[in-house]
Amino acid sequence: MIRKKGNILKYHNAFTTVFVLFALVSSVPADAEDSADWFPLAVGNSWLYEMESFSFADNDTTFNTGTRLCEITDLLTHEAGFPIYEMRTIRASDAAESSADTTFDYLRNTATELRGYTSTSLDMYDVWISFGMMNSEMAMLMETSAPMGIRLEPLVVLPAGDFSNCSVIVYPAGYNGSGTYDSYFHRGTGLIKTVYSVESYHMAESLIDSNIQQR
Repeated sequence: MIRKKGNILKYHNAFTTVFVLFALVSSVPADAEDSADWFPLAVGNSWLYEMESFSFADNDTTFNTGTRLCEITDLLTHEAGFPIYEMRTIRASDAAESSADTTFDYLRNTATELRGYTSTSLDMYDVWISFGMMNSEMAMLMETSAPMGIRLEPLVVLPAGDFSNCSVIVYPAGYNGSGTYDSYFHRGTGLIKTVYSVESYHMAESLIDSNIQQR
């Protein structure tokens, strides 16, 4: 993921939160509807995912299940003067001893990218999606500071339904000291699936329900 502040680019660990989308940087202009389609932002929009993970240790396998609910809860104004959407994420494990974890992100769609802010006062942001790269297959770029590729999936079958013409952002094993990470996007819906694998740990999140209205 790439974090921007003015002309400064700073790389950081992208796996510090559950809901992390990996950054793409592109000089390709996006068409006008891309910014609204790849991650629709409107108050009331929500995405519910089922989470499944397993890990191996000392010849034992541990399974975990749960849910993650993301909801656009408010439209605010950043201190810099532009509108910004508040997204609340509630993550709950099915394990009896676990409690729900709630976090907030602040999102802004521009003509070319989806930006994620940690607050409405800081000007530093993460580039979550670069829209101009989402419509075509792209081989893995291994020599860049953020190696990644784009894979097109004609059909993705999930509990929420069948999604056609999806784009998958793929990050290889070893990037930023982490494992492989695939983020599946459907135009008009947003993020529909994530798959993360590293050594003895595997995690997948699949969309089971959504409530989407275009802005």
